[in-house]
Amino acid sequence: MSFNCLAEILTDEDEIFFVDYNTPQHLPTLPEDIWDTFTEKARRIIKVIRISPEIHQQIKKDSPLPILENVSRNAAIVRSNPANRWMLSTNPDVLLVLASRWKNFPELLNSLKDSFYELPRFDVPESVWSSVSRLDPKGNMSLLRDWLIANRAAVAETVPDHRFQKFYLFDAPGDFQLAPREYFFLCHGFDESMNLYFHSDSNLAKRMWLLNGEKTDHLLDDAWVLHQDHYLSGEWTSRVSSTKHNDYIRKVIHQDEIEANDSNWGLQNEDLPVFNLAERMAKRRIFSMGEAVAKCNENLTLSREVDWKTQPVYRLHHYDPELVILYLRELLQVLPPQSDIIYVGDNAETLALIRKTWSEISPANPQVRDLTEIDPGSSDIAPDVLLVDCYYERSEAWEKSVRLAHERIREQHAKNRISEYEANEEMQRFADNADSVSLEKRLLPLWERQFRKLRMQPGTYVIVMGCNTYVNVFARFQESIAGPCGLKYKAGLLIGLHSALQRIKHWVGAVNSEGVEVPSENVRFLLKAILGMRFAKRQFCRKWIGHGSIMGLIYFHHVRGRIKELIQRLNLQPLYIHHRLIIMRIKPSDAS
Repeated sequence: MSFNCLAEILTDEDEIFFVDYNTPQHLPTLPEDIWDTFTEKARRIIKVIRISPEIHQQIKKDSPLPILENVSRNAAIVRSNPANRWMLSTNPDVLLVLASRWKNFPELLNSLKDSFYELPRFDVPESVWSSVSRLDPKGNMSLLRDWLIANRAAVAETVPDHRFQKFYLFDAPGDFQLAPREYFFLCHGFDESMNLYFHSDSNLAKRMWLLNGEKTDHLLDDAWVLHQDHYLSGEWTSRVSSTKHNDYIRKVIHQDEIEANDSNWGLQNEDLPVFNLAERMAKRRIFSMGEAVAKCNENLTLSREVDWKTQPVYRLHHYDPELVILYLRELLQVLPPQSDIIYVGDNAETLALIRKTWSEISPANPQVRDLTEIDPGSSDIAPDVLLVDCYYERSEAWEKSVRLAHERIREQHAKNRISEYEANEEMQRFADNADSVSLEKRLLPLWERQFRKLRMQPGTYVIVMGCNTYVNVFARFQESIAGPCGLKYKAGLLIGLHSALQRIKHWVGAVNSEGVEVPSENVRFLLKAILGMRFAKRQFCRKWIGHGSIMGLIYFHHVRGRIKELIQRLNLQPLYIHHRLIIMRIKPSDAS
């Protein structure tokens, strides 16, 4: 409501800056999240500046606050349009109502002499302002102005203390501090050393007063500041009483310097993302929605046929690259444009699609790099994003092996030797084991060679494609990434035994096809006889322990415990888990 009302009294040459501070990088900024609640005019002139949690960690020093307000305001000051002569520092909970003789705010400003101006704020209770539509700025300003007049509530709260009344005219001065843009630069903006709570606006008022020849003006006959009260939650009162404040005596009463800060005030040396809200959302809508599909939905039609085949591992790893990129793009479009993105895998189609998507999002920055193409001697690559591709496609030989194994299992079911449930379970076990072993034989050596080039840091995004948390490959991946994350980790004996058993099963299930090494027929017969006892064993185990395999039960709990321990040590925080996509982040050390 505030931004819509501010936009209503401005022109398209003006700009409203919103500084989004400390929002996690994988989330959009607040204005992007609520863009549909802004009027079209507001979206046109709102510019968003993003200050990341990483920058906050670098500059916060001893501040307990999650938002450094002075740094935020200064970041907007130094990035404002020099063509705009005036600058107003205000807050996102106020409405600015003009006297009817002024067509818009710039018209009022054109009538003013250069000076520093303040206004009081008139509080409007939450129940009053929340009862009107935020999308009706003209109506809101009239209704709330009339409410203040009718209830005789337009009371200017002056400050009666003689020591600072001359520059600090009204209580809560931070809601309206207007001066020529040049004044803000001569003062070097807000004092960034004031990184605690309260009095930053009073400090600016004192320095502006000094700069302005020891004079502060007001515009009481020309404009009113209406403040949207928000005290019902009790949050503001709690902060006032529990948070340490800036030194009022030293930073306000005894303040005698006009300038503040060093030459880098407002994060001038940082390449902060700055974007126009209307342009960003228009581009995102086109980019995300694509072409509309104009079809009657009398019958809802799926994009793909339902697949009931009992081969979940293959379906998981044999993904459609275009589908995975749809969801990967959610993170890519909120990354800083200069992010260094590294790909590890061997699927050329996926890599090409990722590069294409990233170039559309961030056309002026480097493309996604393939780790396999980087100098083998490198050992200190610290990416912002690590993309690990687990794509898997069966060879023709293994496709034949799986098909013939399923035929043998169906024959057993047709002879009533096993139930339909057991047949489906056995087909799944065989296919999943064959696919997992083949996938690990290809991926583990690749990871061992390539991961040694990496140095993973807190804040790095780790994205695994064609994978989920319940498959063996995810456990192996965590073991492999432990080294670059600075951990010494060795798989336990039980994990080694389990892997060896899976390889034997894989070997036994092979058919004599080109490119597949198989055991002799005698050995195969003996091993099949031994492994053929597993149906009876599973029935017995289910009856007495509730699980089809003693080894499987022990392994499941052992591995789950080991992986839970490893995840905690790696500090990998899952952010998003889609069917075939896991997005994680190495938590910063202070949040671990």
